[in-house]
Amino acid sequence: MNNLDNLEKIITIVSRVAAKRRGMSISVAKNLLLLGTEPTSANAILFNRQQTPQKLEEV
Repeated sequence: MNNLDNLEKIITIVSRVAAKRRGMSISVAKNLLLLGTEPTSANAILFNRQQTPQKLEEV
């Protein structure tokens, strides 16, 4: 269980650094890291578009 706690701490720290350097939210950077993708602004845009319901995009 200790290894999972350490892994969670590492992912949190890396997501904070990536978010600050790339100008995105920490939660998006963390989600991208958990998905195994690089937290770039292009990937963040694609991730946000996938999370947005289709009805809101049509408005």
